[in-house]
Parts: sequence; C-alpha cells; structure tokens
Amino acid sequence: MAWKLWKTEKRYDETRSWPSNTHESLKQLLDMYLGSDSPPFANWAAPGITFAPDVDMLARNGVRGYQLALWLWLFAEKHGTIAAKMVRESLCLLADAMQPSSGDRIDSLLDLANRLAHSVEALSAEQRTFRLEGLSVELPMEFFLATALLRLAPDSPYAGIEGANLQGNDFKLADCFRHATEEGLAVFRPMIDAVDFDAKSLPHWTWSAHPGAAERHLQRRHNNPLFALHRQMVTAHEVYEARLADAQAIQDIRSELNELSRSFSETTELPLNWQSFLETYRDHVDRLDERRLVVGGQNASLADAIAALRADILATWRASIHKNRHGLATLEQEEAKRAERRTMLYGCDWTAQLLSHGSLIPPEEVVAALLSEPASEVEKAVTGLRGEPRLHETLAQCRAAAHRLVTELRAAGHPLPDIDDKLRILDGAPGQLPN
Repeated sequence: MAWKLWKTEKRYDETRSWPSNTHESLKQLLDMYLGSDSPPFANWAAPGITFAPDVDMLARNGVRGYQLALWLWLFAEKHGTIAAKMVRESLCLLADAMQPSSGDRIDSLLDLANRLAHSVEALSAEQRTFRLEGLSVELPMEFFLATALLRLAPDSPYAGIEGANLQGNDFKLADCFRHATEEGLAVFRPMIDAVDFDAKSLPHWTWSAHPGAAERHLQRRHNNPLFALHRQMVTAHEVYEARLADAQAIQDIRSELNELSRSFSETTELPLNWQSFLETYRDHVDRLDERRLVVGGQNASLADAIAALRADILATWRASIHKNRHGLATLEQEEAKRAERRTMLYGCDWTAQLLSHGSLIPPEEVVAALLSEPASEVEKAVTGLRGEPRLHETLAQCRAAAHRLVTELRAAGHPLPDIDDKLRILDGAPGQLPN
C-alpha cells in the first residue's frame, strides 16, 4: 500500500509461539479468524461501541475483513506482492476446506478491504483536512475507512445514497478501525516476523484469471494427458516462479519503453533523415508491443502506454508529410498491413509464444500446447500459420505430429474431449470451425 494504513504502534504479543511454515501460519490465522473468542478478530469493536442491528453485521464483517487484509499487507511488505497473492489464494482454499463456502466470503471481504484502502490512498491532502477556528485539522485515515465501508459495502443501509446521513456510525466505526488496527498489529507483527515464505509448503493454488505466458504453459501441462506424465505434475513453487518471471518480463518491457519514450520526447528537431529516424522508433515500439503480447497477463496499462507513444510517433510522421497525399496514403497502407499481420500472428497466445525468442513452449511440447487450447484459439493459430509462408512447413509438421499424438493417446485409453474438432481445424480450410 502506498499510504500505510498500519502506522499505529502497540505492544507486541510475545507470549505465543508462531510457526515459520507458511501453510501452518495460514492455518493458525484461520483458526483465529473462524474462532469466536480469538484475538485480534474477537476484539474488532472498540470498547463501549455498539451498533444498531442493520449496521452491526456490516461493521463486524468489514472490520474483521480489514484485519485479515492487514495480515496480508504485512506479509506482502516482507515477502512481496506475488507471494502475498499466492498466500491469499491458499487462505481461501484452506477456509473452504475448513468451512464450506467460507473461502468465497473471505475473498469478497478482502476485495472490499482493498477497495477501502485504495479509496483512502486516492484522497488528496486537501480532502483529508478541514478548517476549525482558523486551524487546519487532518482527519485520521480510520475515519475515511469507516465512511468508505458505509458507502461502498453492498449490504450497507447507506450504499448508493448520495449525501446520506450516516447517523454517527462513521465516527463509531472509525474508533473500531483504530482499535482493530492496534489489536491486529499486536498479534500480526510477531506472527509475520516468524513466518518464512516457501511456496513448496502450499498444497494448492488458484490459476490467475489472466495468466502470463510462463504460468499459462504450466496451466496447459497440469494434469493434461497430452503431455508426458512427469510434465503433468505442477507445484505451487513452479507457479510462484512462473509468476515472478512473468512480472519481471512486464517490468523489463516497461523500463525499456520508458527509456524509449524519454528519448523520443527529448527530440526537439527531426534530423535530415527523419523518415528513417521515425521508422526506427516505430519498429522499436512494435517489437515492445509484440513482447507484451507474448508475455500476456494483465498488462492493459502497458498496452496503453505503448499505444500512446506509437500515436505520438505517427502524429509526428503525418505532420511531416501532411502536404504529400501519396506519402500519407503509403503510410496508411503500411499501417494497415502491420495491424493485419499483428492480429494474425499475435492474436493467439500459442502463436505469439511460439514465435517469441526463447519460447516458453519447449519444442517437444509445441503440439501438445496447441491441442490444449480451445478450438477457437486453434483456429486463430492455424489462420496465422497459413497466412505466413515461412510457417507453412511448421503447420504441416504440427498437423502430422498432432495426428500421431492423438492416435497414441487413444490407444492408451486417454479421453480427449473436443480433440476431433481441433484435428479437423488443423486439416481443414481456413475459417472452417466446426459447430
């Protein structure tokens, strides 16, 4: 969190022994959360504070969810956000194993706590202060957490009511957030100090909704008979390492883009060979975008930044030839061809990863990876291979190898859902996607 919400200090609970194993620490955390009398969750309300029935459950769940999020924020501060994400996934899966459906409830509460925290971080200094008798007074962050909970929580009686009178619940709830932070820190700081992160200790994980390339290939392999038996086994440690690699790949692209953008913005006058100069920048930006498409994952902000720089380059180019109708038409035709090629070769994760330098798909797993994609993606891949003459031989090799692989697996008795549709796409004419 950019603006730490846990600056409050209090005594540490040094009387307990805390586990160093990640999974054991999560189990202890859940025992405290699900237990009815375990601090810090049992002490979520400030002394003397009570709420009306229509607010009490909202306040209890919201503050306790914030305390759980506080544990994860502290964990991320020590071990990093990717480790914290895996721990959160394990926490919810473990909760489901202990109490069915509790994992989804915890996940929703953690999402809400993050929304509250981000709403506080987004406040300017002016929004956090008011004038009192000529003096500038800054409201505590707990007040904004409280008002955000009362206005943002879907089960709040004040949700969606602009300017609703919160009837003093904002101040009472702010006291509870302050008290819960103190209670949480007293327990969680020594607990986090003790715990190490080792993804190998996590028995389960949840696949990312938008996995990067490294994680995506692990997802293809996992329990998939198209792959060799030893490759079907995937561990949480491998998933963690893949997420680190995907995040680093995105960061590398972003750093290179920032340097390229800085260099272009410092150009105050185009050189005599301005067309070659701009072509070099455009080609560099396009290579970065291709790398972004290969890496995959959630990189929308990076895509926007690349598109913005590319637009600036082309705007400069068009301005330089604005009186040359033929030159403008030639540029637009070339741009259309580039866009068509990009869609054809990078519109499918498998093709993009296949064409990348240092492909994350080992050569011996290229066909298995292709057959692991949905039929619609297989068709995109085949269209891309057909549209590029230098890849026609690759398509023929994939087709032959796919038939051999399927024949072997069927002989061994492995069920392969939708495989006939995918083989027909590999064998058929462009655009022939079976119903």
